[in-house]
Amino acid sequence: MAEKSKALPFLSKPAKLDGTVIGDFGFDPLGFTENIGNYDYVISSEIKHGRVAMLAVVGFIVTQYFQVVVPEANPFKAITTLGYGPNLQILAGIGAIELATWDKTFAGGNPGDFGFDPLGQLKGKSVAQINDLKLKEIKNGRLAMVAIIGIFVQYLTFGKPTLEIF
Repeated sequence: MAEKSKALPFLSKPAKLDGTVIGDFGFDPLGFTENIGNYDYVISSEIKHGRVAMLAVVGFIVTQYFQVVVPEANPFKAITTLGYGPNLQILAGIGAIELATWDKTFAGGNPGDFGFDPLGQLKGKSVAQINDLKLKEIKNGRLAMVAIIGIFVQYLTFGKPTLEIF
């Protein structure tokens, strides 16, 4: 009988999720680890999406109260108010970052480590402390991925700024 997942005890744990990777709790109901050949890419992708989601949560809430470039409090309308030029510049910037990190994303190594630590947060830390920080980042990223979807649904449903719902 197959070993059960820690996250969902009624599901079997995927073979590649053996607990050796930080943040591995045996949760993969869509089978990404089995269907995508490069497991390091899957890990790197989760970390990158978590980082983007953490920024998105903060950005979505802040832009409802402080408008800098476009005088529009609705974050969804602000995108169209801004116009094609600036939005294409943002898209080109995202593409440039993706191309610059292409090798580190697909070549393996240490997933999520792009050699960018300008504040030196990892200097002088032990391996256990670094692993703890990585686990916190993964957990916060997973929470942020769920949270940004919830914030979108809440805003589209009620049409009120996020913090005014509470």
